[in-house]
Amino acid sequence: MTREMIITELQNRGYNAEAQNSIKNGVELEGIRILTDGNIAPIIYTEAIIENAEKENKSLDEVVSAIIGTYESHKSFSFDVNSLFDKDFVLNGLYIGLQKESTEDIIKRACDLDGIESYLYIRGEADKDGSYSIKLNSAILERSNISEAEAWEKAEANTNEETSLESMAKVLSEMMGFEYSEEMDEMTPFYVISNKCKVKGASAILNKKVLSDFGKRYNTDRIVVLPSSVHEMLVAPYTEDIDLDTFTSMVAEVNNTQVEPTERLTDRAYIITL
Repeated sequence: MTREMIITELQNRGYNAEAQNSIKNGVELEGIRILTDGNIAPIIYTEAIIENAEKENKSLDEVVSAIIGTYESHKSFSFDVNSLFDKDFVLNGLYIGLQKESTEDIIKRACDLDGIESYLYIRGEADKDGSYSIKLNSAILERSNISEAEAWEKAEANTNEETSLESMAKVLSEMMGFEYSEEMDEMTPFYVISNKCKVKGASAILNKKVLSDFGKRYNTDRIVVLPSSVHEMLVAPYTEDIDLDTFTSMVAEVNNTQVEPTERLTDRAYIITL
């Protein structure tokens, strides 16, 4: 089964479908774009769909029917592109995201963590069940009459306001259903830093005040940072007996076995000075 076969069948069923590739966090994804009468053309990524279909011996007809079901359930979403001319709309929805270093033509800058870059994106609610994000580029800045400096300043404020820092002990206790106590944090002083919605929250690591307060709690001016994904990172107070190579191996192993390529950052751990 191939993407081209799926496109042909979609066209046979009356859908205006075409091949569309896109790059997400440095990974090129093959997809199908189904054109609509509106201003949004949803892209359905096909590699995982085809792989799953082959594993489960699904027919082309079953795959295409499932894709149509996905399309029909999302096609009602529309976005007023004129909103991107509205300065307040853009500024109020601006946030900072983190991704692997890229050649994308977007508003971005280097991050203090080698191999990672920060970029700006607009986030909004699509409907009651989801949200959307649009990476910021110079064209949007120009249309909305926003300077790059102003955009970064507002995005930093919005991002910092949503910072979430939770101990791994608390997270695990909630997941596994046992009672949490603060004494657990001292035994395992690892914390998850993200945003409140846990989406594209790794940029919370840029919140200098939260990191400074964390360092003061453990009487240190250095912390260890483990990139978990584009959605979150792990932090821990630095101690002299920490072996950074061990943590780097841990990050690489988790990336290779548990994190989707489109959501990975770097295969290493960091020590940063507060």
